[in-house]
Amino acid sequence: MDFQPIKAKKIYEDIVDQIKGLMASGALKPGDKLISERELAEKLRVSRASVREALRALEIMGFMEIKAGGGTFVRETARESIILPLAMFVAVERGTFFEIYEIRKIFESASAYLAAQRATAMDLAKIEDKLNRMNAAMAVDDSEKGEDMDTAFHYDIAESTHNIWLSRLLYTISDSFHKTVSAARKQLYLTRGYPQKLIEQHTNIYKAIRDKDPVLARRAMMEHLNFAESAMAKTLKIKSKF
Repeated sequence: MDFQPIKAKKIYEDIVDQIKGLMASGALKPGDKLISERELAEKLRVSRASVREALRALEIMGFMEIKAGGGTFVRETARESIILPLAMFVAVERGTFFEIYEIRKIFESASAYLAAQRATAMDLAKIEDKLNRMNAAMAVDDSEKGEDMDTAFHYDIAESTHNIWLSRLLYTISDSFHKTVSAARKQLYLTRGYPQKLIEQHTNIYKAIRDKDPVLARRAMMEHLNFAESAMAKTLKIKSKF
């Protein structure tokens, strides 16, 4: 049997689980307002950055609505009917590696294409920041931080499409997929020559979006995903049936 190392959950994932548990039990109802980030951080004994990351994830998944200057609210109509079954499918169907990558290619190539057309100056600043932080992590051989920034880079591109359904679906697919094959994904950052290749690919994606070239952005994203798929499949020792 080919076991994979267990990866500890990130703090924000525990926060997400707690809040979703409160929603499931009825302690948090549609329309309810959450306590402030500061109060949540104090009660949970975590940083405000972790709380902010958790709330952002819940918003993308459709459970929360964050109103600028008004607080965070439980959505009146959570999108569980679509988002949660999809998340369960991705998490459970471990053997569908290539099928999931096909979905990622469809969504993320479209995401890059639309981001190149729609990204604002603020969107571009966020994407560039994740790229710079990924670069900095790689420079000091911090593969875990590099992996986190890689994931955040892709999420920021999805959000730059300003299509909330695309970003939610991509978040669900990517988050579940990354958890499922975390060990193999981490290997990408530990294999000689791969970190530099990944930085180069992400830089090409960012530049195409920045230069408002949707065709090039889509192509750069596809090149990156094809490379990642091939490298991870090699690590997992699996082959496509096609």
